[in-house]
Amino acid sequence: MVLKDRKLIREEVTQRLVSGLKTQNLQYDNLFNEEKARLNKDFDLLSLLYHRMFFYKLNEKLSGLVCDHTFRLSEQILTQMQFKRGKINEIIEIFKKNGGHCDCEVIYYVESQLIGNQA
Repeated sequence: MVLKDRKLIREEVTQRLVSGLKTQNLQYDNLFNEEKARLNKDFDLLSLLYHRMFFYKLNEKLSGLVCDHTFRLSEQILTQMQFKRGKINEIIEIFKKNGGHCDCEVIYYVESQLIGNQA
């Protein structure tokens, strides 16, 4: 069963983001394309971020904003996920390597390598 209630969805997103625990299915889970994602050398880290709702939260934070062409929002979310500064820097470098040079590009170029049909 896929959660539909907004409050329950928000609670599930927060739980996954902070603790990494998945208790309910979300519609977002169905977008993940493991076969496509495995083509990326950084599959392990990027799929972890996907399943812990990093990209979902970044999409949510960017909604209605104009990107300031920094990683400000990504860094906020990674901090909320309890990553240390060194690991955050490493993740940012992986984003850059995969075409994401700011928050909006992380969505356009990095998340898109994990979801949808193969090109």
